[in-house]
Amino acid sequence: MQQHPSIQSHDRKRRILLVEYDAASRDTLVHILQEEYEILTANRGEKALAALDEHSADLSLVLLDLKLPDMNGMEILRIIRENPEYFGIPVIVLTGDTDAQVDSLGEGAQDFIPMPYPQPRVVTSRVHRTIELSEKRDIIRSTERDPLTGLYNKEFFFRYAAQNDVYYKDEPMDAIVLDINHFRMINERYGKTCGDHVLMQIAKRLQDMVKDSGGIVCRREADTFLVYCPHRTDYAEMLSGASVLININGRNENRVRVRMGVYSEVDKSIDLERRFDRAKHAADTVKNSYTRALAIYDDSLHESELFQEQLLEDFAKAISERQFQVYYQPKFNIQGEEPLLCSAEALVRWKHPHLGMVSPGVFIPLFEHSGLIPELDHYVWQTAAAQVRDWKDRLGLTIPVSVNVSRVDMYETNFVDRMKRVVDSNGLEPRDLLLEITESAYTEDSAQMIGIVKKLREEGFRIEMDDFGSGYSSLNMISSLPIDALKLDMEFIRSAFRDRKDTRLLEVVIQLVDSLEVPTVAEGVETAEQLLALKSMGCDVVQGYYFSRPLPADEFEVYVKEARVTNAEIHKTFSAPKPAARYTYDALHDALTGMYNHTAFEILLKDSDKEHIAVLIVNVNEYDEVKSAAGPKAAEEMILRVSRVLRSGFRSVDDICRLKEDEFVVIMTRMNSHMQGLILDKVERANAILGNPGEGEVPVSLSVGIAFSDRKNPKGSIFEDADEALQRLRQSRGKGCEIY
Repeated sequence: MQQHPSIQSHDRKRRILLVEYDAASRDTLVHILQEEYEILTANRGEKALAALDEHSADLSLVLLDLKLPDMNGMEILRIIRENPEYFGIPVIVLTGDTDAQVDSLGEGAQDFIPMPYPQPRVVTSRVHRTIELSEKRDIIRSTERDPLTGLYNKEFFFRYAAQNDVYYKDEPMDAIVLDINHFRMINERYGKTCGDHVLMQIAKRLQDMVKDSGGIVCRREADTFLVYCPHRTDYAEMLSGASVLININGRNENRVRVRMGVYSEVDKSIDLERRFDRAKHAADTVKNSYTRALAIYDDSLHESELFQEQLLEDFAKAISERQFQVYYQPKFNIQGEEPLLCSAEALVRWKHPHLGMVSPGVFIPLFEHSGLIPELDHYVWQTAAAQVRDWKDRLGLTIPVSVNVSRVDMYETNFVDRMKRVVDSNGLEPRDLLLEITESAYTEDSAQMIGIVKKLREEGFRIEMDDFGSGYSSLNMISSLPIDALKLDMEFIRSAFRDRKDTRLLEVVIQLVDSLEVPTVAEGVETAEQLLALKSMGCDVVQGYYFSRPLPADEFEVYVKEARVTNAEIHKTFSAPKPAARYTYDALHDALTGMYNHTAFEILLKDSDKEHIAVLIVNVNEYDEVKSAAGPKAAEEMILRVSRVLRSGFRSVDDICRLKEDEFVVIMTRMNSHMQGLILDKVERANAILGNPGEGEVPVSLSVGIAFSDRKNPKGSIFEDADEALQRLRQSRGKGCEIY
């Protein structure tokens, strides 16, 4: 799009491209215009396009003869209108054909000059007026358009949308919001130029999709687009069309993921901002989904919106009446012989007088979005500090408590002084409150954030980087950050133990943090298997439902009393040197299948709940025969098939280990002998799958010996009794199951 200085400026002559085949006519127009304008001339279409390409940035007008020897002038007019580089250049066509004059105006020409040419004063007046109108239009356009994409900015978008409602009162309209997922990461990975190109591509596609129906498009924020258009139903196609590919060096790389929220057939009695808030609300419901990218605002979302409005209205009263309750989830140092209570995390809950317990997953994002989160954070800090003081006075224990600090909190004036007042007013040391600052805070405005964190540490506060692994920072970045502990994101932990339970990336992160000589904290630990693996990799502190859910202060106090922990034991987490011994991934996993090996099995069985488990020893009957007849490679392929079937057939909480070449063992938690039918079904299904091989595979059968923790008349350990059951089954040359 071209922009020009005002027509009244006389700093330089405006430049005009005159495209005229007839030499006499060309000379006539040059003679009329050359005093006021700089004239470039072309007598053929090919030369005209070359001149456009070279001078498009500073052309004020094109005078275009429609009859050229090599091209039709209408074709050149269409090229000018369709090329974004030429689009803003006004065109006056030169023709004496009345029909051609009308057609050219329909194709986008601003005016025409009839032939034979009228008096010079008429020609100069039309040229002057066309350039003046074009430049005024560009000035207006520059104030109402986003300079990168050419879309309306938010202010003018809402003005034009309101005009549409006035002129087309009965036209059903849709409000649509599109957000680019993780757009900041596109800029970081591929550069800002690539990011800008993505935005321009999406902008153009959206305009193309709605312009024929009279829709308008806006770029509201860096990566958010608004569309207001007559009602349609092809939302999925629109979403697909907006999902462009990232082009790097001429190669299409990853597809940009876009999410869309639609408020269909809007209620025109509510203001436009509110309509798009509803569409945005719908889009946010699929924000972190990998399976859904489109959401429609409906009655359920409307009810959710009303519910959220009530929560916002009730917030001030909830603070004053102390409806918000601080719960405490214990954190354990796991590097000694036995886990030791070392601190807790303060987690806020809302006990609403009419709505009951409101999930923090609902009200915390709402308060973050509405700007109320700093006030809630202050409340939690003060409550937690007062509770630490109370325990110190009554129990003689100083239990450090982690509190969450948001990026918004850290932008507050005198934030460091505020935190000092919190601890000073309760007679605490700064080290008694552990400040959890999210990983994302370090990566956004990182210099400012790091400066604030350094001041906090200088005052004696200890800093935990929270939610590490949620996708913001690189591994090598953390080595330069001022932190006293690193807390692994809950989903990062869960994904490491999901499916194939490949924990190698987790091990790398823990080893890296270990090299920085700061503790690693893992949240969301739910099973003995996770605890064992984290301990073996060198993780220092864990929290999660394996030990305890978050507890009200009075219940947490009972928990503390039963733990019989001392102040010295509590405070050694941040000061004691780490144990040197570590199990590596390879030391605990079978090289072929990636399952746990014999070493891991012994540790898992030792740490398991001995009163509520079942142990299954699984023998692959055909292993020796296949290895002898077809070779070791074929036998390994068979074992891999068996491992896949076992993984898919048992629960994620069950631990599967490969003990020998042809033998697996499964530790099933939360089991007793009354549930044996469940296990028999699993083994039967596994044998059915393995007994019906695919092309090139051999049939396989399993023999399984089973023992339950509540078995009658045990002769030995649960593993020994399961093995006895297996031997009885094998002596009878049977397959399937034998229960001790």
